[in-house]
Amino acid sequence: MNLKEKIINKGNWFIAEIIERTESADSDKSNANRRCTVWGNYHLIKAESVEEAYEKAEKLGNDYNYSFKNQSGVEMENTFVGIGDLLPLYEDLEDGAEILWTDYGLISAKRADRFIKPKSEWIEAVNKVKKKKREGAEPEGEN
Repeated sequence: MNLKEKIINKGNWFIAEIIERTESADSDKSNANRRCTVWGNYHLIKAESVEEAYEKAEKLGNDYNYSFKNQSGVEMENTFVGIGDLLPLYEDLEDGAEILWTDYGLISAKRADRFIKPKSEWIEAVNKVKKKKREGAEPEGEN
């Protein structure tokens, strides 16, 4: 590893999950059971405290408040919902560093095997998103 590619972590790096919601501008906002597309977007944040990290995440989240017309010409609203996760990073940031983990608990080997997707599925999914981005289209799943 080239030292120039390594960021020494002094306990001041966090991962924030910013939750955003996309829905039709004319949807019934009083209906808490209405259907909408929801995204969790993960951001790397440098801060001296968890309080500062939270404030920075909220500022980033506010950038998710905007309106647009979808491909069908329907007026849509994108809304910052809140912070879903705010996790400290413990390792230095470099190629191969562990940044997140999930405890799936005591489960069967069969269930663990279901988490795995073949390489071809990952390549196809990433290439699909990259292609849509190049074409200026909205990623799949957005309205």
